[in-house]
Amino acid sequence: MIVWGIIIATVVSFIASAVLYAIPPISAVVTRTSAPRPGVPVAAQMMSVVVRSLIASCLVAGLMLAAGWHGALPGIGLGAALTALPLILLMGGVVHENTALPTAGIHLLDWLIKLVLIGAIVGLFV
Repeated sequence: MIVWGIIIATVVSFIASAVLYAIPPISAVVTRTSAPRPGVPVAAQMMSVVVRSLIASCLVAGLMLAAGWHGALPGIGLGAALTALPLILLMGGVVHENTALPTAGIHLLDWLIKLVLIGAIVGLFV
């Protein structure tokens, strides 16, 4: 049963991310402030998003099982708390790699949305 939660959460978080980055003002900021890696096909980039969402879904499922938490609400709380990890990484990107602050903020919002959705969905299956 938990495997279905992980699969569904992975797909839903990928779709949510695609919708977020398709919003014209967000797309414009990311396009203006990011330097895409040359030579990486769009399909590989999309697969990377799916794999990262799968890893996050497995992490949330594992933590919920280890803690004995069940349900969407604890999952949402865990997902929101785990947003601290991308925040730490994005802060490093802003400080050390000159990542534009608006772009980092958009990526953080993306992870917040994904992790909360993942937590809610996985929580329903734990």
